[in-house]
Amino acid sequence: MNLIDASIDNFYNKRQEESRLSTGLGPLEFERCKILIKRYLNRSCAIADVGGGPGHYAAWLAGTGHNVTLIDPVKKHIEQAKKRSGTNNAFKCILAEARKLPLPDLSQDVVILHGPLYHLQELEERLDALKEAGRVLKKGGILLGFGITHSASAIAVLQGGLIHDPKLFAMCVSELNSGIHFPPENYSFMLPKAYCHRPSELIAECTAAGFKPLDLLPVEGIAWIDGNFFQSWAETAKRNKLLELIKLTERDRELLCFSPHIMLAAKK
Repeated sequence: MNLIDASIDNFYNKRQEESRLSTGLGPLEFERCKILIKRYLNRSCAIADVGGGPGHYAAWLAGTGHNVTLIDPVKKHIEQAKKRSGTNNAFKCILAEARKLPLPDLSQDVVILHGPLYHLQELEERLDALKEAGRVLKKGGILLGFGITHSASAIAVLQGGLIHDPKLFAMCVSELNSGIHFPPENYSFMLPKAYCHRPSELIAECTAAGFKPLDLLPVEGIAWIDGNFFQSWAETAKRNKLLELIKLTERDRELLCFSPHIMLAAKK
């Protein structure tokens, strides 16, 4: 029995999530997520990495001295994470779903929601995941929730010169109008059913679940629009310039929708 929608489970069983953060825009996403997450950590925290996939972030966090529990609903990811945890950067790995966390009340300093806020397409499902994060967080604990912006597909399709594909255009229109994402048939490489947030919606959902929003920041920011991104990222000086540009513009709320992913920081 799947813990999540079968289309999402099938997608990740076929996809090599293990290597995603080392290819394409993955290295930028990984670097920026680490930069953002680190801002909200004390010397040693109890951290629930919910939707943690094969454990890249959990291994990094455990390696810097934190007590990490990775939770993911995909069995393949848990198996990969356990192998990664077998090194010096040990962390717990549990097969479970964001709306029913196998953790005690008030047990975590930080909860990271890396996938639930976009893989749960219905508002009530996302609110349930947020409230469950609130249950396991200590008083004053920090929620770090990641979302996909409603304009992400449209910008990516434009960049790739594919906006005139009727099926992709219809997908983009749906996301821009409603946030609802369904990939066209026979586009198996695309993310399965999902929800894509307007920045204001992510704040509203967090507030409705009882959190106090602290900040809303871009992950990739505007740097990925660099027409020579991959060549730039391969050169240290240019890569540092891109990261500097993201930092310089990260608090400009008018630019948030140019970033494929955004991170909401909130306090219980």
